[in-house]
Amino acid sequence: MREDSIDSAYLQCQEICKDASTTFYSSFSALGYEKRRAVHAVYALCRWVDDIVDGDEEPLVDETVDLTQQTTQRDKVLREIHCDRSPSNPEDIHFQRLMALVSIRNKLQLAKEGKITSKDEPVFIALQDVFNRFPIKLQDFETIIEGMEDDLYPVMCNTWDELRSYCYKVASAVGLILIEIYGYEDRAARLHAIDLGIQMQLINVLRDVSEDYERGRVYLPKEVLASHNIDVEDLVNPNLPQNPSWASFMREYLEVVRRHQTSAVHLFEYLDSRSRVQPRIMLDAYTKIFDEIVRRSGDVFSAPLKLSLTSKMSLWMKINYMKLQARIYTE
Repeated sequence: MREDSIDSAYLQCQEICKDASTTFYSSFSALGYEKRRAVHAVYALCRWVDDIVDGDEEPLVDETVDLTQQTTQRDKVLREIHCDRSPSNPEDIHFQRLMALVSIRNKLQLAKEGKITSKDEPVFIALQDVFNRFPIKLQDFETIIEGMEDDLYPVMCNTWDELRSYCYKVASAVGLILIEIYGYEDRAARLHAIDLGIQMQLINVLRDVSEDYERGRVYLPKEVLASHNIDVEDLVNPNLPQNPSWASFMREYLEVVRRHQTSAVHLFEYLDSRSRVQPRIMLDAYTKIFDEIVRRSGDVFSAPLKLSLTSKMSLWMKINYMKLQARIYTE
């Protein structure tokens, strides 16, 4: 494939990253040129599949007889996994979104095999080049898609293990892809990357409790809630934060997050100074949200949880400081 086609594909992935999050986009800039482009491609793919499942992007695919058959078979498997529960969306929308995910899974396989052409979507052109340059596992991409498929159905996590499994699919698998781009020598880095993803997604779950509930998704483990005398239906009660049972549940939940944080910070010991900037900033950003949850005594319902302008400025300054330090260290 011509080099200018590959460069153009990477530039489109870069724009997707820039539009999605200026803070994280800035943190990517600490990486060297090749690694930075690779991370942009991975992020663009993750943004795409997430938008498809949430309905933020119309999933346009080239519908063929073979793709329809594959989607029908995958739908059958998923319905068995989800105990024949009906999808969250009307059947036509469900099938359309699932078909888009099946198509993406197929294109990732082609990218891994070096069979993507200049007529394919830019993200796959870029990812084919990424597969050629870095030892990324196709299985980790497939795991992410499995997590997206779960979100096509009403979600009800019952136990901590079920919640951690979901976090692994949609967050830890991303981390496992990224550290293959960053580079490491000790495989222990993968264990800490898994914990980084889990703790970040656990914070996401708390941040988005109300929004997820409206979409038929309850990630907070039902059995754990019940052990604190909380019913799932209580999650729409605006007075829940004042309930001692919620305070008790939050103490347990936040302690689980802290345990994963304790492991996650060790990841940076295995990365070079330039590669650790981006995951360090991500951890710091999520820690600020976590600290705000603690400050609010677990009230994640009354007001949106997001980074303040002051926090964003602080992260921006830290990004630039870490980039400077990395540049000094590598020169």
